Amino acid sequence: MDIASMSKSLSTRYVKTCQRLQDETARLAELKTELLCTDEVVAQWLSDVKEWAAGETPNTSHGSQGTAHRGLQQSIEGLYLSVRQRKQTLYSQNDSSKLRHRLRRKLAEDKKLLLQETEKYSGLVLDSATNTDVAVVERSLTGESTVSQIWPWEVQGTNISIKKQLHDQVMLTMRLQEENSIMVLEMDGTTLHMVAEPAVVLKKKIAEEDKGKEGLCCLLRRRLSEVSERLQVLLQPYKTALGPEASALLHVEAEDQGGLSSPDTSEDEEENTI
Repeated sequence: MDIASMSKSLSTRYVKTCQRLQDETARLAELKTELLCTDEVVAQWLSDVKEWAAGETPNTSHGSQGTAHRGLQQSIEGLYLSVRQRKQTLYSQNDSSKLRHRLRRKLAEDKKLLLQETEKYSGLVLDSATNTDVAVVERSLTGESTVSQIWPWEVQGTNISIKKQLHDQVMLTMRLQEENSIMVLEMDGTTLHMVAEPAVVLKKKIAEEDKGKEGLCCLLRRRLSEVSERLQVLLQPYKTALGPEASALLHVEAEDQGGLSSPDTSEDEEENTI
C-alpha cells in the first residue's frame, strides 16, 4: 500500500471511530441518567460485575447454607443471561441452518437447566420474599416480555443483567478511546519514521557537505524535495481527520513541513553546477 492510500485509510478509520465514540458516549450518558447512576454507583456496579464474572461471593454469610444459596443465585443469573443472549443471536442469525440448529439445541439445554436450578433454589429458600417463581422466570424469557427478570435477592431491585448492560457500555467507550489513541500513534509513527526522519537526515547531510561537492548537494536537495512532497501527501489526510490538534499529536515541526527545499531550487543549483 502506498503512502497516500495508507494515510487515507487510517484517517477514514479514525474519523469513523471518533463518530462511533461520540455516539456510544452519548448512549452511556443516557443509560446513566435512565438508571439514576452517579459515578460512584457506576464504579460499584463495574466491581459487582467483575466479581460476578469471577465467580466470587461478596456480601454472603460464612455458613455453608449462605454459600450454597449464593452459588445457585450466580448460576441462575448466568444461565438467564445466556438464554436471553442466545435468543437474540438466534433471531439475528440467518447464515447457516446448521448454526441455527446448534443455537436452538444449546438454548433449550440452558433453559432447561435454568428452570431446574430455579426450582432447586425455591426448594432451599423458605422465605417467600426471597423465593423465585419458576413460571415468572419462564414467562420473562418469552417474546412477550422485553424486561429482564428482577431477582428477589438483588439489592434495591438492581439485577446483574442491568449492571452488566452498564458495564458493557462503559467497556465499549473505553475500548473506542483506546482504539483512537492507537491510531494517533500509528499516524505519528508513519509520519516520523517514513518521511520526517529521512528528511532530517537529508538536511544534515546537505549542511555537512562543502562547496566542493555541489553536485552531491544538488542531488540531496532534489531527494529532499521529493521527501517533502511525500510528507505533505501523508500529512494532509491526518490534518483533516485530527483537526487543530494535528501538529501537537503528530510531533512534526513546522520547518519539517514547509521548510524543505523546493524542486525549483534544486533545479537552479543543478544548472549552475553544470
